Amino acid sequence: MQNDDDNGGRKPYKRYKAGRARRSSVDDELAGARPPREPRDEGLPSDVRPVSAERSAGEYRRYGPAPAQGKEGNEATAGGPGTAPGHRRFRWWFIPVGLVVAFIIAGVVVTVLAWPGYQKFARAVDKANKRIDQKTRAELTPDDGWIWRNGTTLLLFGVDSKAGEPARSDTIMLMRFNPKTHTINQLSIPRDTRVQLPNGTFDKINTAMFWGGPSMAVQAVKQFLGVDVNHVMVVDFKGFPRLVNAVGGVDLKVPKTITTIAGANGRTVVFKQGMHHFDGKYAMLYVRIRYADDDFHRAARQQQFVQALQKKIAQPSNITKLPEIGKKFMGGVATDLTTNQIIELGYLKWRATGGKKMVMVGTPGYEGGVAYVFPPSDAEKQKLVHQFLTK
Repeated sequence: MQNDDDNGGRKPYKRYKAGRARRSSVDDELAGARPPREPRDEGLPSDVRPVSAERSAGEYRRYGPAPAQGKEGNEATAGGPGTAPGHRRFRWWFIPVGLVVAFIIAGVVVTVLAWPGYQKFARAVDKANKRIDQKTRAELTPDDGWIWRNGTTLLLFGVDSKAGEPARSDTIMLMRFNPKTHTINQLSIPRDTRVQLPNGTFDKINTAMFWGGPSMAVQAVKQFLGVDVNHVMVVDFKGFPRLVNAVGGVDLKVPKTITTIAGANGRTVVFKQGMHHFDGKYAMLYVRIRYADDDFHRAARQQQFVQALQKKIAQPSNITKLPEIGKKFMGGVATDLTTNQIIELGYLKWRATGGKKMVMVGTPGYEGGVAYVFPPSDAEKQKLVHQFLTK
């Protein structure tokens, strides 16, 4: 990625901005219910211009120098005890007492400012907790103490459903939070992976959600990988764009130019190689790209985006956006995670310095006229699981 100086002072990414918020604006346009709006100049900042009338609606490039970054140095002087007449002798316990008082004051200020937002977020999480039934909870292994100290394994499902039909898990991803190594490992399972379901039939792993809901989906992953799952989160894709918009969009580097079709009207959307700023609508398009390559590359794109989204959510500036996140995102989430546990995960993400992103690669093929991804050998599978569970 070029820096601003090498790019003539311009930011090296595109900004995708949706139009004014309307009811079901994301779903309507993605489904082709109405044609995309033409870009408009009025009301835009002076440093923003339309790229081209031929580009898809709402696509702009931002010009102008990047904001200056850096820290201003602070000068401080220190003097020993008795350096000036009349000064009290310096006592060593002033330092810890002063720090404790400072922390208490900071804690009170943060609590006063953030408490209303915390309460709203907590209410939204409580509603999400009620969407996980006891049968699903029975499939989960309790944590070994505090998450922020001992870590946890979270199973994430991204579900998509047609009207009047049970949902299928379009995304299946395990996440291992390890506070001792400050890492977060991710392991994705392609949705078409052929496995034996808990009901004894052989089918694609994403159909477990269709036939038995979250409880069977969790059981299918545990049975396939042989790992314990501590927590589960089921995210309806309708809530995904709302989350992206709630945190102000996500900056992401697209590794190679890729094209997709949006909606029933067949509108072509091209994501060029380089840095992009995604709003919720274009983020939805990007993570759901199919047929451009294969399920393995698709899973890698989803991992990349989830990592960037986690980083954005974990920013301290988003503490004031908790009510918005709770209102616009948690309404489409079912999870056993409590409010405090979600905050603990945010803390681990903030402290994380890296992690591995892996995909359970298999062999594409057909059986009975149905396309599957046939899993690797048991030895190869267990080797990948071991890498996922360790640093």
